[in-house]
Order: sequence, then structure tokens, then C-alpha cells
Amino acid sequence: MDFDLTDEQRMIADTVTDVMRDADDGGAWQSLVSSGLLGMTYAEDVGGAGLGVLTLTPALTAMGHGKDSPPVIGAAVLPGFLSGRCEMADFDVDGAVEGTNPVAAALPENTGALSAENGTLNGTADMVLGGAAAKTLLFCLEGANGPSCGAVDLTADGVTVTPLPLLDGQIAADITFDNVPVSLSQAGADLPNWMSDVAAVCLCATALGAAQAMRELTRDYLTTRKQFGRPIGSFQVLQHAMVDVFHETEHFESLVLAAASACDGDDAKHRQRMVSALKRFCGTRMRAAAASCIQMHGGIGTTEEYALDRLTKRILIADMLFGTADTHAARLGKLVAEAARNEEKGIPA
Repeated sequence: MDFDLTDEQRMIADTVTDVMRDADDGGAWQSLVSSGLLGMTYAEDVGGAGLGVLTLTPALTAMGHGKDSPPVIGAAVLPGFLSGRCEMADFDVDGAVEGTNPVAAALPENTGALSAENGTLNGTADMVLGGAAAKTLLFCLEGANGPSCGAVDLTADGVTVTPLPLLDGQIAADITFDNVPVSLSQAGADLPNWMSDVAAVCLCATALGAAQAMRELTRDYLTTRKQFGRPIGSFQVLQHAMVDVFHETEHFESLVLAAASACDGDDAKHRQRMVSALKRFCGTRMRAAAASCIQMHGGIGTTEEYALDRLTKRILIADMLFGTADTHAARLGKLVAEAARNEEKGIPA
């Protein structure tokens, strides 16, 4: 596939870069709201931009470079995709696009302890990205009659929101429901898996931005930090380590773009293979690359105040959420084995 950015992708990414750079400390989210970027993935007929996953990816990568970690994926990207693929009763979509109705999305990974029977919602949605500041929760459930979706008011009686700080600075939430009225809509059979794969790709896109920033930070450090009268970047062992970081980051970028493209396509098996390959790489090779950057920095690389800390944590969050490296390795193994059996039987891929 062609990995060159289109004019639209470059324009959106540049806009996000400018917004993140010009925002005051902690003010990135409000800057994104003011810029109208919350509607990126909502349909055009409701005031959004209707972006696909691949078109959105450079913007998320640009966010990964920033010093703040605004809850864009949980509070804007995923709700936009979910609302466009399933009818949502009682959902103020205009307010969500404009930022006056903060929303979050809970996917099957979050809703395993939820049940919706007889028009009431009970149980807990765990670790919902963007859930701490949301007033409305869009959710996707796996049920006996197939997947279903709905929207629920988080200010209603019977709802308890418990903020949950994450490593990278985002504030997620555990949200508990006690007999809260809800209206459900049936969803497509593949929607839960598609949403989970999209969430994984989006997190990896921000991790890619963090990896690129981490790479540049380390390269600059090696050219300025001196030991024994010369820059430490002149030592061959560190040059080799830096080359490995560059190689892994470039490989990671290719996988992010390939998985994003697959999410926009109609081949579910191909999408699952690409996303699992991406997640496996993130949880193994990119974690190792981040550790190498810390090691090349020495003591300063282990301090929380240094930028390398937050960049590394973005990679860790991308690895941990929506399936670990081991989980996706198992899925990838099953898909490869299935494809091999079908090929042996002469069944077309």
C-alpha cells in the first residue's frame, strides 16, 4: 500500500500539531474542543467530518507527540465511530460533536460485567476511556441475541462514576449502574470486534507518535551528552542501539498504517490479522525499543519529570488495553492456522 500522506491527512495532522503545541499546560482538551476536532469520526450529516480510520491515523500520531494526553480516543473517536454504526436512542449527537455533551464509549472489553435486561442496566463498565468527564455513555454489549448498543445518561439516579487515573495521564473511569433505564438497539454481528480493533489501532497510532518523539529525543541526547571528552553518540554500541530504535519505529509505522487501512476495509479476517500483528509488535518490539531509549539516557531516563517517561507510558497503555501482546498472538495464531487449513482444502482465502 501507499504510505504517503494525502493532502487531507497532512492538513488534519498539522492542525492537531498546532493545537497541541499552542495549548497551555493541561489545556489541550479545551483547545481541541474549540478547534472543532471532536467531530472527526462522526458522520457528516450530523455535523462531523466522517473520517475513516486511515485518514484519522496521522492526527492521532501527532497527538502522541504532545506533552498532554487528552482523552480524544475514548471521548471523541470511538463514540463517533460507534454512533455511526448503530442507532442510539436518546443520544444528543449535536452536543457530542460540539463538545457541550461530553461522551465516552464502552466496548465489550469494558462491558463484560454489564447486563441489560427488561430495559434496565446493571453492573459495571470497567476502565472506560474518557469516562470520568462524560455525561453520556455509549456502550456495546455482547448478548444472547447478538450484539446491542445503547446510550445512557451518566447523571441519572443509580449511576456511580469512579475516576481511574492511567499511567499516561488520561483519566478513565469505572462506571457502575443500578437499575438504570436504557433503550437498546441491535448491532451488526461484527461491530464489537470491529470497534475493539479500531480502538487498538487508535491507541497504537498515539504510541507511534510517542515512539517517534522518543526516538528524536534520544538521538538529540546522544549528540549533546558528553563522556570521556566526546559525545556518547560516537560510541559504536550506542550507534547500533539507535539504529535498532529507528528500524523498529519505521516498522511500527508501517504496521499502524496497514492495520488502519484494514479497519476501513470489508475483510474481517484480514483486519484481525493486521491488528493482531500490530498489537504483538507494540507489546514486544516497541516496549523493548522504549527500554533501550531509557538505557541510553542513563539515570535521567528513569525520572518521572523527563519527557521520556510520559512517552514510554503511552506505549505501555497501547500495549495493555484492548488485548495484550499475548492475547493477540493467540488470535493471530488461530487465524494463520485456519488460513493454512483452508488452503490445504482448496478453500479460497
